Amino acid sequence: MEKSMLPANTRPGDVILVSIEKSSGIINAIWPTQARLHGVAGKRCIGKKIQSFLTPASKMVYKTAISKKNKFSESIIRLELCSKKLPPASYACSVWHMRKQPLVLVIHNKQVPETSGTALPSNGSELIEKREAEQMVLAAKNKFKRILEKITMPIAAYEIQEPKRFVFINPKFTEWFGYTIEDIPDIDHWRKVAYRDDAYFIRMQKIWREELIKVQQGEKPESHPIEVTIYCKDGSTKDIEMSFSTDNNLCYITFNDVTEKNCATRALRASEKKFRNISEQLPIPICVFSDKGETRFLNNAFVETFGYTKEDIPTRLDWLTKAYPDTDYRNEVIANPETATKRNPSKSRTRLVMQYEVNCKDGSKKIIEFFVSIGNKNEYVVANDITGKVKAEEELKLSHRQLRELSSYLENIREEERKHISREIHDELGQQLTLLKLDLLQMSKKLHPEEKEMIEKMKQADQLLADTMRSVRKIATQLRPSILDNLGLVSALEWQSREFEKNFGIKCVFESLLNEPQFTANQSNALFRIYQEALTNIARHAGATRVDAVLSQEDLRIVLEIRDNGKGFRMEDMAGKKTLGLKGMQERTLMIDGDYRIESTPGQGTYIQISIPILITNQEIRQL
Repeated sequence: MEKSMLPANTRPGDVILVSIEKSSGIINAIWPTQARLHGVAGKRCIGKKIQSFLTPASKMVYKTAISKKNKFSESIIRLELCSKKLPPASYACSVWHMRKQPLVLVIHNKQVPETSGTALPSNGSELIEKREAEQMVLAAKNKFKRILEKITMPIAAYEIQEPKRFVFINPKFTEWFGYTIEDIPDIDHWRKVAYRDDAYFIRMQKIWREELIKVQQGEKPESHPIEVTIYCKDGSTKDIEMSFSTDNNLCYITFNDVTEKNCATRALRASEKKFRNISEQLPIPICVFSDKGETRFLNNAFVETFGYTKEDIPTRLDWLTKAYPDTDYRNEVIANPETATKRNPSKSRTRLVMQYEVNCKDGSKKIIEFFVSIGNKNEYVVANDITGKVKAEEELKLSHRQLRELSSYLENIREEERKHISREIHDELGQQLTLLKLDLLQMSKKLHPEEKEMIEKMKQADQLLADTMRSVRKIATQLRPSILDNLGLVSALEWQSREFEKNFGIKCVFESLLNEPQFTANQSNALFRIYQEALTNIARHAGATRVDAVLSQEDLRIVLEIRDNGKGFRMEDMAGKKTLGLKGMQERTLMIDGDYRIESTPGQGTYIQISIPILITNQEIRQL
């Protein structure tokens, strides 16, 4: 009994396309994907050899059909398929080539006579069977052709051997380049219209042939992309990447338009060239490192400043090693930008300003201010040599420190002179005036009561002497209040507050929050004079009705705060004025290593804060 034809797919009349590696017979793909190969799901067939589905006799028929010597490569053949799912059955099949695949086995849902594996049918019914099978093959080819025409990239196929005709181009090819297959029937026509420079074509043809030989010899399945410039039918040009694979005498080419990419690349290269040209002319050292730490660029100013060339520091690590030979210092330099980058993980670019001492190639050291911009791909470093600036600043600071020390020394001498003069006036002159008063008193007792005129003159002299003694005491106190030396700073500030309130009629409240005052002589003198100057300024300019002052301790510092309820002023208005009183308070504060702060708002009064370090302990005070 003749074997029955079992369908390879689930629907009558369907065609199955099986992509097969020619050398190994391994199945690469099956279309449609839901098809079943003799009862076996298509996805389970992929990776297996087609021979495993053929009976021994059909294996020989299949081998003959795929042979290069077979002149009827697309004729209908009968193959008997077998599997564990179904009993063996015969199928009408044909073999034909397909782009980028060695071959395609087309399996039809039709049975053919079993008299011959490869012979062509001769009687009428067999001819009908053949025509029907050929029609199904043609339908499958047309369906596959429609698939190719829908692909969104240009595809072309031409014969490798003469006459090198184009056998296929898809609509996307015509859309991109404008040429139809009638415009370019063969490679010669394509060369004339697409490559208008013969030298350029010969150069590209050489590259093409080298790749073609490698693909034909099986060294690679397809060529690497070859970039060329092609003229379109409308006269415009496109930068194209072409890749190809071969199958017997056919070469299948795919095209990728890289015109925009090349334009962007050229623009980037032009921008880089412009950047290099500008950077080379700048007198500021510039360096660029890649994200992998490679040194990409050094300008002339960088080489002149540090002495290192690109060969000396090919990587960022080489630069760090040579610029910062001390390991601990180098680790500090490395840690700073890494820490800053971690602090800003969301930012695509991090900008840093750092200052380090750099070892130059000649052994000299320079203080450099670095401006670093860290992007996604590069690290841009701009250096500014501030060695001279830092040296000048240090010299200026030294000069200021020396001037301040001199000013402090002169102030101390002045205070000592005031103290000496105050004591001389109080002790010597005061004592002499007291003796003189006693003498006048004795003389007045010896006068006769009738000598009224003399008694009156003696009273006037006594009054004048009393006024003179008050003036002497006032002058001595103004020069140096004895209470400052005898009872200390707190008592002196309290006394000054009472004197201020008595003299100017402005209420002045002073409060000390210190348990045991801790001051050196210089600190006591400076704070007292600052307080005096502040009260004087308030009396002259503030128009205040109340002054509050507090002396307290915060951590290891003594703080004097003075606040009034006067008219205040704008801080910016004081910038250009010769406010000697304010400048004097600031200088006195700096001379005792203190901090000076003043705040004022029109209509809201003025606030002054003096903060000085504690330089003497309670034990040292008790030992004085």
